[in-house]
Order: sequence, then C-alpha cells, then structure tokens
Amino acid sequence: MIKGCATALVQGGTPFSYNNITLTMKKYLLLLSIVLAGTAYADKWQGQVDAIRFYIDTDYTREGTHVSIPEMWIDNVPCDTFYTVADTIGLRFSHSAFSMTGVPVASGDSLAARFSVNAQTYKVMMARVDSLQPLFWAQNPCPPYPYTEEDVMLPINDTITLAGTLTLPAGRRRVPAVVLLSGTGKQDRDASFTGHRPFARIADYLSRRGVAVLRLDDRGVGQSTGVYADATTHDFATDALAAVKYLQAHRRIKKSKVGLMGHSEGGAAAMIAAASSSDVAFVVTLAGLSTDGFTSLVLQNNAIIDTYPGFSDEWRRVNKEFLRQLFTWVREIPASDSLAQPLRAKFSAWCAEQPDSILQMTGLKYREEMYIARYLHNADNRWYRELMRYNPGDYVPRVDVPVLALNGDSDIMVPSKENLATADSLLRLGGNKHYRIVELPGLNHMFQHCTTCIQNEIGSLPDVFAEEALIEIYAFLRDEIL
Repeated sequence: MIKGCATALVQGGTPFSYNNITLTMKKYLLLLSIVLAGTAYADKWQGQVDAIRFYIDTDYTREGTHVSIPEMWIDNVPCDTFYTVADTIGLRFSHSAFSMTGVPVASGDSLAARFSVNAQTYKVMMARVDSLQPLFWAQNPCPPYPYTEEDVMLPINDTITLAGTLTLPAGRRRVPAVVLLSGTGKQDRDASFTGHRPFARIADYLSRRGVAVLRLDDRGVGQSTGVYADATTHDFATDALAAVKYLQAHRRIKKSKVGLMGHSEGGAAAMIAAASSSDVAFVVTLAGLSTDGFTSLVLQNNAIIDTYPGFSDEWRRVNKEFLRQLFTWVREIPASDSLAQPLRAKFSAWCAEQPDSILQMTGLKYREEMYIARYLHNADNRWYRELMRYNPGDYVPRVDVPVLALNGDSDIMVPSKENLATADSLLRLGGNKHYRIVELPGLNHMFQHCTTCIQNEIGSLPDVFAEEALIEIYAFLRDEIL
C-alpha cells in the first residue's frame, strides 16, 4: 500500500450526529449473535481526527479487543471491559483513563465512535482496515497514476549519492522538467510531515500536465548518503545543479527546459544555483527565503513572538530586542572564528547589565547558562554561520531566467510581505523581465489554508498543498516553459 493512500480509511475530522445514524439492525443483531455464540469473528477498525489515528483490533470479546492511538503513545492496549447496550458497543480501559463507545453505521462497514481520553472527547468515523494504516490526507496522490515513476540514484561526489523519484508524463515526447528543493531540516523526497506529502502532490499535479518532476531525499535521509548537518545552503545549490545535469542527459527531458523549484531555504538554494549556471531554465520559489539571513531570522522570530497569546506588548518588545541583539553578536563574530567563546562573553556581559525585570521577561533569570549552551548547540555550525551572512543581492540580480515567487500571506516562518518585496526589487534591479510575484491569501508556510496559522497547527490541517498554489505554478510553467 502506498503511504498515505489508505483509501478505505474514513477521515474523521468531520463532525457527525449520532441522532442521524442509519443502522442496519439485521446486520447488528447478527454481529451480536456471533459474539454471544463465542464465534471468532474479528474486525480491525480505524479512523482519524486531525493528525490522530484511532485503531481497534477486536473479536468482540474483552480478551480479544485491543486499541492503539499511536499519536498518543497508546499501543495495543488490552480492553478491561467489553459491553453492548441496545445498539451500542462499549469498551473501557484502565490505561490512560480512556473509553470508547461505537455504533455500526449503514451496512456495518463503518463505526461511529466516541473516544474519551484523559477527559478529552473525540468523535471518530471508523472504517474496516487490514492493519494499522498511515495518517490519511485526501490530497495525497494515490495510484493508479497516468504517468511513470523512475527510481533515481544521483552521485554528487565520492561519498554522497542522492536517491529520489522522477515522475515522467505519459508518451514518448521530450518534456520540460523541474527539480524540487526542500527547506530547512532533514526531509525525505516527499517533504513529508505527519503523513502530508507536499512534494509528492506537486509532482503528481505537474506530471499529469506534461512536466517531469525530480524529488530527492536530502543528504543522509532515506536512501541518500552523506551527512545533512555538514551541508550548507551553497552545498544544496550544488546538489540542485547536479540534478539539473542528470535531467538534461535523460532521453525524455528537453535539455533546455530544466528548472528548479525550492521551498523556504530551498528557494535561496535555487537562486544561488540559477545565478551560477546557465543550465537552469527557470526558478520557482515557494515561500522562498528572499531577505538576507540576518533579516530572515529577525522577521521569523518577530512573527513567532507575535503569535504567543496572553503576553503584553512590553514582553513582546523586550524579547524581540533581545533576539535581534543575539543575532547581531553572531553576525559580528568573523565566520573564521569559533563562535562559543566570544558569544558567551558578549551574552554574559549583556545579562550582567540587565535589571531583573528584563531577565525575567526573556526567561533568562537563573537560566543563562542553559540558554546559551542550547543556542550554541544549534548555532555553532557551518550552516547557521553561513546563513547568517547570506545576501540575496549577491545572486538574485544575476538570475535572468523566468521566475515565480509564490508566498502565502499567513506565513510566519518566511513572512510574505518583506520577502516578496525583496525578491521584486532584486529581480528588477537585475533587469529580469520575466518574473511574477504572487501572494496567496490565507495560506501558511506549507501552503495550507490555516486557522491560527502558528507552527503547531500545520500537522493537523487537511491541506497537503493548496490547489490555488498548484494552479499558479502550472500557469507560470504553461506561459513561460511549456
């Protein structure tokens, strides 16, 4: 079964009414008679609410009933009590203080369940499955596909080989192609998170419309070799150009029409690559990093701080100023110097000068050493030091191929206003006449329709990659490349 393609699974986030359930009593009475007769009749049921799976393996006896809720670390827990009352099946568990009641629906192939877990209630529509299935999101592509897939092994050097998937439109003619570049953090070829597979969705959408798509596991991820932590944005740009060369040599690809599509930091890598090689025929940035590295960190942290509920304007101001000062220190320390000693000295001197009120608002009071040690663990590496000095002005004005810069206006990781404005000004500065700047309303950093639009929401949103973003990408490729 393809990951995320459990087509029998019921997406359970939609509320339902127990008052409107249609029962097939004949089926239910038969089920009860089997239970009472002790016949070994077994079912596996699964449903989902947001990014939480509920799974029951039962033969309709107490001894033969177990429940798993993987996202709550509840794994194959045995039932303490199994009961039936009228048209309802009930289960109780001492583990995690949870219980479940369920009513068969329609033909008996669905179960309308209500789970109570640690005083939280979840209404879940459940379907029969063969085994525990991955998280299901309707937008993930599922076979059969009207295109072909090829496994790719792309050598970068003697120690690094990137593995990936190339989707090719049906037919024999040569087609344009695009390489997908992931954002910050180790990611597989689908850019997967909580079962969402946005790169697979992009590849599916474009390959159905005549564009080949290559998506790759990051260094050290999946089947790719190498060490991700040792790489920088420039290294990712090098990987991108190797992928372009690979596609140009492919018998089904139009050599002159191979481009790059980068998400977040991948957008910066795409621009670096396009500025340094005429092999890149076009660039698409998806929430692409277009401001300089220092500004991007300031904007990102300011936007995140603004989402914290219940804090005063003074608290927000103080924390924003502290982080700006911290990033300034890092930028001032030469990249050739070790970061730890000079940064600790600057940080300690600053803390010694602050009143208790500032240290308490920043959460540093009695936690100074723990904070700086944790920050250095994340910051004292080539990738972070290079990102802090990244200047898009060194690259973007030299990109003279068609460019689409696409952002959602609810993105707090790469705020759209500043990043799109910078992309616009730098492309115009370089004399590029074939670029589009598009801001899509209501979309977050992962191009999902969001509610609170904060980071901890993205894993439970039903969107994998919003349709309107795909429409904009294809329209750009149709007009400029196809």
